[in-house]
Amino acid sequence: MRILASTRVVIASLLALGAVALAPGAFAQDAPVQHSEDFAEPPANNDETVLDVSLGGILSTGNTQSWGLNAGDRFRLVRCSHAFEETFAIAYGQANLPDDAVDEFKDTVRNINAKLRYDFFLTEMDSLFLAAVYRWDTFAGLDTRLQGQVGYMRNIFLEEAHRGWAELGYDITYDNYDPDPLPDPANPAGPPLDGDAVVHSIRGFVGYDNHINENLTYLMGFEGLFNVEDAADIRLNWDNALRTMLVGRLQMEAKFSLKWDNVPVPGAKPLDTVTQLNLIYSFL
Repeated sequence: MRILASTRVVIASLLALGAVALAPGAFAQDAPVQHSEDFAEPPANNDETVLDVSLGGILSTGNTQSWGLNAGDRFRLVRCSHAFEETFAIAYGQANLPDDAVDEFKDTVRNINAKLRYDFFLTEMDSLFLAAVYRWDTFAGLDTRLQGQVGYMRNIFLEEAHRGWAELGYDITYDNYDPDPLPDPANPAGPPLDGDAVVHSIRGFVGYDNHINENLTYLMGFEGLFNVEDAADIRLNWDNALRTMLVGRLQMEAKFSLKWDNVPVPGAKPLDTVTQLNLIYSFL
């Protein structure tokens, strides 16, 4: 009987221990929190300072006597969400024409193009911008062309050495013609035409930059301006440039620019093209 009683006590003790062991949370501790998640990277520092100066020219002697010079600069400053850019280009040239009675050089090329632009970046991929554009080109009949532009820019893709983007916005253009007053080509003896004009346009732009390798870069920009009051009045501007690194900060650039004005200044041609070979030095 004592053995039976002892056996019962042992069995009861084992059952009690088993119940405690199987109870939820018995002898258990909360697992330590594992802080293994990836912390967000700090925003990329896209601050940038660029200053490029370009220079090119041509000189012909002998049967053809002419010279030409083109120069320009580009300055870009990016700080946080703000970007400022300035570009300037001037071209001037003369030639001594053999078929005229005067042995002297005459202007054959003279134009200035300049632009100021400010961008406010909403994100890394898009921005709002303001721009002012100036052009002086008397051979195209323009004593002054002033443009004001506002719009939205969106990066279609943005990689370390590869970028494509598009812009959409509004452009207002003021033209002051040369000469002023402007003779009517259809009736030179009649009353002169208005010496200036204002054009309101929808502006579209696509751009493409490709740093093909560490020594070769291709740049392209195509702009369209569509007069909201005259559907036939379309202006197209197309720039292409191929740059190759020579040594250090010195590059060589081959550039082709096209300007098409479907409704040009009366008496002027609709198409202008410029082909240049420049040296570019990057100071910053």
